[in-house]
Amino acid sequence: MSATCWMAGAQAQAPGTDIPLSERLRLTGDWNGLRSDWADRGIEIDLAHTGDVIAVTDGGEARSTYFSGLVEAGVSIDAERLFGWSSTQIFVLGIGTFGRDPGDGAGSAHAPSNLANVETAKLLEAWVERSFFDDRLAILGGLYGADAEFDVKETAGVFINGGFGTGLDLSETGLNGPCVYPTTCLGLRARFQATDEHYVQAAVLDGVAGDPDDPKGTQIILGDDDGLLFLAEAGFQRSGDEGRFLRAALGAWHYTTDFDDLLATDAQGEPRRRQGTQGIYGLLEGALYTEPGQFTQGLSGFLRLGLADEDVNQFGYYAGGGLVYTGPFTGRDEDVLGLGVSAAFNGDSFETAQEAAGAPVDSREIAFELTYWIPVLPWLSVQFDAQYIKNPSTDPMLDDATLVGLRYQVTF
Repeated sequence: MSATCWMAGAQAQAPGTDIPLSERLRLTGDWNGLRSDWADRGIEIDLAHTGDVIAVTDGGEARSTYFSGLVEAGVSIDAERLFGWSSTQIFVLGIGTFGRDPGDGAGSAHAPSNLANVETAKLLEAWVERSFFDDRLAILGGLYGADAEFDVKETAGVFINGGFGTGLDLSETGLNGPCVYPTTCLGLRARFQATDEHYVQAAVLDGVAGDPDDPKGTQIILGDDDGLLFLAEAGFQRSGDEGRFLRAALGAWHYTTDFDDLLATDAQGEPRRRQGTQGIYGLLEGALYTEPGQFTQGLSGFLRLGLADEDVNQFGYYAGGGLVYTGPFTGRDEDVLGLGVSAAFNGDSFETAQEAAGAPVDSREIAFELTYWIPVLPWLSVQFDAQYIKNPSTDPMLDDATLVGLRYQVTF
């Protein structure tokens, strides 16, 4: 999951006013002016709770209803305003997760809930960013989630299934994932804004996220054999106020960590060790139709493709896309309706290895999602969701899974 974009902050409400509950930007309001006072000093505090209730109604591993919960507490600091540190931002995000994972019932590689995780509390992000050259260059260091800035598709943000976040050709790599939610890494990121529309960014991160043997808590282990994960992305983005929204990006990633070959063995019959693995991805998203005179309403679409090294990774390539309509019905200008498809394809080495082991697999897993998001109040939203996952885990013994669910989010 991509974490909530806390850095955007919320619009401050006038201190000392008794704002009706239905008009508050956050449920708990301005804390009698305290939030506004802190914001003036350069401190923004954001609290939120998101919950998913998802039922596996047919197929998969088990029919059941699952609840997954997430609590987020974020603090962003304008260090120039607070401490006098020029062009410096500080960000800290802690989370708590609880409940059960509907992916266990679906039996799928695609995560039906992009927030589901083991029951734990952890520090997810803690970093400092310094900008240079009139904010053209920004250097960030600390505990960092790569999915906040790499392989991000704004149009796909409405979907609940994790396949519409980081593509499975990348998210399912590494010994414990590639430093994305819910396990982040220590690292450095540099971003250069060449023009108002063109950017290039790169990151170097710990090659093994967290502790593969302990998913709970904040695990920061810099082992001798961890290696490094390198990420790079270059892109073009035109905002909607400069014409129709359009974004395109190309990215690449590379681990220096050692991995077991899925097929090749050494003289002792053990998997051959390979140094490193890599892949590439590309994405395109933008506005397809804008309602006359309505800047924010209309149809948008996205497409994402990716390739991964098949020698050590299960999924050799990925394709996903979708359509999203904002304001689909009269009088519901802020509602969002989305339809998406995400497909992960097994690599040849994985399929051959499974056949040799007497456990043949299907060639691909495909997730379909239909979702409808409703902002009930400024601080409360609900979302109705339906998913159909074909060939869960590419296991021919599992029937296609059907899921229906509801997500709610409250900002405090």
